Amino acid sequence: MIVEVISVGTELLIGQIANTNAAFVGARLAEEGFDANFQVTVGDNLDRLISAIGDAIARADAIVLTGGIGPTQDDLTREAMAQVAGRLMVRDPEHAAWIESRVRNQSGSVNPSVLRMADLPEGAEGLPNANGVALGVALEHEGKWIFAVPGVPVEMRAMLDGEVIPRLRRMSGETSILRSRLLRTWGVGESRVAETLHDLFESANPSVAFLISDMEVKIRISAKAVALAAADALIAPVENEIRARLGDAVFGVDEETVESIVVTSLHDRGWTIATSEVATLGQVGARIAIVEKDVFQGSAIGAGRPPPAEVMLTVGPIGPDLDSGPRTTRRVEMEVTTPAGGTTRGFDFGGDDERVRSFATIAALHVIRLALEAAR
Repeated sequence: MIVEVISVGTELLIGQIANTNAAFVGARLAEEGFDANFQVTVGDNLDRLISAIGDAIARADAIVLTGGIGPTQDDLTREAMAQVAGRLMVRDPEHAAWIESRVRNQSGSVNPSVLRMADLPEGAEGLPNANGVALGVALEHEGKWIFAVPGVPVEMRAMLDGEVIPRLRRMSGETSILRSRLLRTWGVGESRVAETLHDLFESANPSVAFLISDMEVKIRISAKAVALAAADALIAPVENEIRARLGDAVFGVDEETVESIVVTSLHDRGWTIATSEVATLGQVGARIAIVEKDVFQGSAIGAGRPPPAEVMLTVGPIGPDLDSGPRTTRRVEMEVTTPAGGTTRGFDFGGDDERVRSFATIAALHVIRLALEAAR
């Protein structure tokens, strides 16, 4: 079953707010085993919204719209759905009375526009809103289902899981689920990963994809099956093959992060850590402390002296430009000492100070991780 997601709001197009709703809805649809071929973002314009819904109807079995069902004049999702389906707008009198009573109790007066949140395309089903006022919408048109849910994340998530997903399950008769495993690598570039695993990307089920962020290449293995155990059985041999090819470059799985692995290693050894950071301005210590304060003794930034600890990280300053051409390349030296010995590494990073600082923070965390592994 193909489900298309349409995000509504000019504020999304101009970057005023991040479109976290689309990511959440996409992830939930994938978890349920539904296919999503397109995600579309549309501003608060009736004609363009009508066009986007029409395009989605032509290529998907169901549509989920987020946003545009509030009380103001630029909330146009319900009207667009009605025009696409050739329906009139009708008011749910029971919900309108509830809205009026609630608003009157809160503010003493009711602006008529607030009652628009009880309006639905004729023949549509209103979806209850567990965390807000506006009714959601479920509308069948030409054998396709169109759902509208609020743009407010807490309202959207409750309505999606409580009202929309169960209806999509019943419509599709789909019994399969999608299971994913994320392998995290460090120390090998994106092109090296692509070359090493090139033949695995041709597989359809399980599928293999990768993305790069923060100097780490993440490899996602996704399998569709009727049950989790069956999906895991499809994923396992592919994961084993990837690990065999990439070796120690694979350092974490799924929700594991390098800082969480560092914290676990420190706990296992009964050690604490402190940092002296120039280039990274205390960001390494901050990321460790967010995971677990107990293992973190503190940071010194610049010329200060860090508190004593079994493990010590020292990050030097951002060095001078090493590249005479248009590309900037600057070195950051770092050292990690543990009761078992010391490790010194130097990294050459390109870009401005912010980019160098960000990359150096990730590199330092991995140098700590490797030093702790060597201290077993």
